Formats: sequence, structure tokens, C-alpha cells
Amino acid sequence: MRFTDLNLRPETVAALARRGITAPTPIQRAALPAALEGRDVLGLARTGTGKTLAFALPIAERLPARAARGRAPRALVLAPTRELALQVARELDRVAPHLVGVTVYGGTGYQAQARALAAGADYVVATPGRARDYQKRRVLRLEEVEIAVLDEADEMLKAGFEEEVEALLGATPGGRQTLLFSATLPVWARRLARRHLEDPVVANVLEDEAVAYREEVYRAPRDREEALSRLLFAKDPERAIVFVRTKAEAARLAEGLVARGHPARAVHGDLGQRDRERVLRDFRQGRARHLVATDVAARGLDVPEVDLVVHYQLPDQPEAYQHRSGRTARAGRSGTVAILAGGGEERRVRRLEAALRRRFERHQLPGDEAARTARLRRLVEAARAQPEAKKAQVRAIAEAWIKAGDVETLAGLLAERLLPDAPPAPPEGRPNRRRAVRR
Repeated sequence: MRFTDLNLRPETVAALARRGITAPTPIQRAALPAALEGRDVLGLARTGTGKTLAFALPIAERLPARAARGRAPRALVLAPTRELALQVARELDRVAPHLVGVTVYGGTGYQAQARALAAGADYVVATPGRARDYQKRRVLRLEEVEIAVLDEADEMLKAGFEEEVEALLGATPGGRQTLLFSATLPVWARRLARRHLEDPVVANVLEDEAVAYREEVYRAPRDREEALSRLLFAKDPERAIVFVRTKAEAARLAEGLVARGHPARAVHGDLGQRDRERVLRDFRQGRARHLVATDVAARGLDVPEVDLVVHYQLPDQPEAYQHRSGRTARAGRSGTVAILAGGGEERRVRRLEAALRRRFERHQLPGDEAARTARLRRLVEAARAQPEAKKAQVRAIAEAWIKAGDVETLAGLLAERLLPDAPPAPPEGRPNRRRAVRR
């Protein structure tokens, strides 16, 4: 099947083709025919498999343009985080340029979003908490909603949005179309589907989805940060996301990686929206190649070119492992997932393998020489890529060193760049007892 087979508007097909999108993914093939007909759909697929287009295209195709000022939205998309809401809004803007959308989320000014809603919109993409707040104040009117979408329904439950989602859906007309997408189907999501979806088409591609990433387990020594540093140097990914459990760990580990020579940034719940956007912009543009993130903070990251995902510590649930790992191998790319596991964590790894019905590869951590070789390769590439004007300023010094055979200075310079001092380890028997706040 290709998008030309779905009776889409020619301009929609052309817009997709310009982005190199010509054939639907498995979840799109399973969900789009019914969704485009106006039927309710329960879609089950892993993160990063194209679920957004599976509901964005029906909104774009089924809603004609309107110009009335102050009009109530005809489509409502609920997402668990502001990052995912912004990602969905960008996709809708691309495939539905004839429609006006408003994105609603917390953590930013109230009045600007309220004014945008009052001016009128064809669709609203929102996080449930802020949407419910506007709806209670009658700033967000839902009586004309024709299409309601719940994206990442399982994550909305984990974020504690059950009550808000129920109230928002309850305020929409009974004859609307409802599209529910999720990577897993916990009890609440099943109840929600029974209450709010009418004779839905079940588009379940979880069993059919091949895992496009390699899964590797590395035995982590006591100094886990040093193990991670070696792994990052040896793998040398263009972009990597390292998952940790807490906000404090994200900040501490990012600082430690920078001290060891890695271009890393942290993203966690304590960052303000402006700082968060700056970090993600640096990550997308390559100024920061490694992102240290908590699970909540990484929801909805719109970064398809992630080569490596590292589980610095294993999450508690297989679902969280799958959500994390799904950050790599997106949009048809390959990728690698690495697990750092201490001696006492091997049993947890085996339980995870049993739950996923997959066997992970076991590997030894790269040695000092492998890490040093990879780092030297990166340094040489960066040196060769320096602008000619900058190289011209020091070329005379380089020529003088070569003429004098000054190996000692060159060795010292390389040691400075290749062998940075590691942060001091904590004293034996005195672990850091500072309590980290989970997020």
C-alpha cells in the first residue's frame, strides 16, 4: 500500500512525497482506512512507529477550512506532555495547512493561549491538565468537536490525567469520531475504550513490529559513569540519549560527562520551558551530542536521528523500557540500545527478556585503548574540519614544531585533549546519601 492508494487529497500526497514519505508504516496501514472513513480506531503500536500521521491525516482530510472568528475547534488531540503536544502540532501544521490550530500546555503563559483560543481554531492539541482548566473556564469550548484523539493513552494514565481525560471527553458530542493510540493497554485504557469508542476498529501491530534496534547488555563496574564514558567514546554516536531515574541524577551525570570530554546536556522536569527548548535545539543541531534525560522529560522528543539509547539504570517496568528504547531506530533508521547492568541486576535483565520474549546480546565494555582510539578519530575529524582562517593563525606554530621534531609538546597537547582528568571518586564506604527527587 502507498499513500496514493488511500484517496487522499493530491496536495496532501505531494506534501508527504516532498518529505520522502510515500508508503505508510504498519500502524498507518492498519488504522488509516477506517479512520479516514470516520470510524473509531483503537491503535496499538510502539513509540516512534508513525502513530501521529495515523490521526493527523484523518483530521486534515475530514475537516474543511473555515474562517469564522471565534469558532470552536472541531478536533481535539490530547497528549501527555508539552513536548509531544508540540510535536503533534508541527505534524498537523505540515499536513493540514488549510486549518488553524492552537497548542495548549502548562508551564507557560496563560493569556496568550487563551487569546488564541478566543480568536478561533479548527483543532486544538493540548495536554489534559491545561485543557481541562480552559474548558472549566469556558475558554476552550468542546461542543463542536467532531474528532477526538488520545495519543499515548498509557502515558496519560501514568502522568495522573485520568480524571481530566474523562471530563474532557465527556464534554464532547456523543457522535464524534474517537481515535485512541497507545503503546500498551493498561486497565484504564481498556475501560476508556469501552466507554468512549463505538464499535472501534482495532489496529494492533505490536506483534508484527520488528524491533529495528540491537539490544546490548554491558556489565557495569562500580564506577558506572566511567563505564558510560567508555561506551560513548567507543560507540561514537552522532546523537545518544542516556536515561536515568531522577532529575538530580540527570543533572549530575551530564556535568560528569562534560568533565570527561563529552558534549552532554541534561533535560529534566526542573528546567523551564525556554531552557528546555534551548537544550533540545542544541541536541537536534549537534552542539550537544548526548542528552541525559528522565523518562518524563523525554516524552515526545521530536528527534528521529538518535543512534544510541543507553539505559544507565533499568526502569521498573517493561513498558518504560520499550518507550525509552523506541527513541532510537525511528523513521526507518537502525539504532542500538545499550543496558548498563551491575552484577546484582542480571536477574532483572533476564526478567525483562522474558517479558519481551527477546534475548539481548552480551558484550564486554570497551577497554581504554578502544575508547582512546575512538576519541582520537573524533579529534582528528574535528581538527580537519576547522575553518581555513583559524588554521592559518596557528600554522606557523605547527610548522615550527614539525621542523624542531617537538614530539613532547605534541604529546602533551594530545594528552590534554584525549586524557582529561576524571572527576574524583567518592571515598570508599561513603556513598552519596543525598536523596534525589523522582520525576
